[in-house]
Amino acid sequence: MNLAREKLDGLGKMSIEKILSVKKQIEKDFSKLNPKKIELFFEEFSKDKRNRSFIDYYNKTVLNQEKIDFGEFKSQWGIQGMKKTVYSFFDKNFDRRLKKEITNEKDIQKFFEDYCCKERKEYTFCTKLFHTVLPREFPPVDNAIREKFGLQEEEFMKSVLVIKKAYELFINHNQKKIEPIRIVLSQSKFDYLKPERLSDLRILDMYYWFNENHKQ
Repeated sequence: MNLAREKLDGLGKMSIEKILSVKKQIEKDFSKLNPKKIELFFEEFSKDKRNRSFIDYYNKTVLNQEKIDFGEFKSQWGIQGMKKTVYSFFDKNFDRRLKKEITNEKDIQKFFEDYCCKERKEYTFCTKLFHTVLPREFPPVDNAIREKFGLQEEEFMKSVLVIKKAYELFINHNQKKIEPIRIVLSQSKFDYLKPERLSDLRILDMYYWFNENHKQ
């Protein structure tokens, strides 16, 4: 595939191989799925009470864009060790100016450097916040997913952008692999996921989030 015409978000030529490697891995993973496996996978997902509770929160804050309480945000997304001074800052400033900065600039690296690494490097907080505001553009990457794609040695935000681009390329070229998941999720027992409102990027993210984090 020729990526010369693709926007690489400043990742540089050295990242092209990594992007294509992640895309290839996604294609390999999804080629193993069939409707029955997909249904069993999401039935298992549904049985976990923590998942159901989180999905309720996700629907509220991401799909319905309700006001974020950042103490709850930290807890629901499982962010460990974040100081109250940090999330209190976001409580005070998010709606007033930070949300607009995310939507206008869409620069996760700059936002991280400006607001998320003063006291501790809050990488996953930053990725999950960007996904909350821009759910069709940024995946909420965590360490389990970075490790899945062999990017744990990369600088964190660079690995986020590599995965973001690989997801986008996979989506653009593999709609036939995504459509069976949407058909399965259209069953009434999965209504709580609100699949009709989910982006293809979120479908990928949800699959890998459950698959990788529940191995641990």
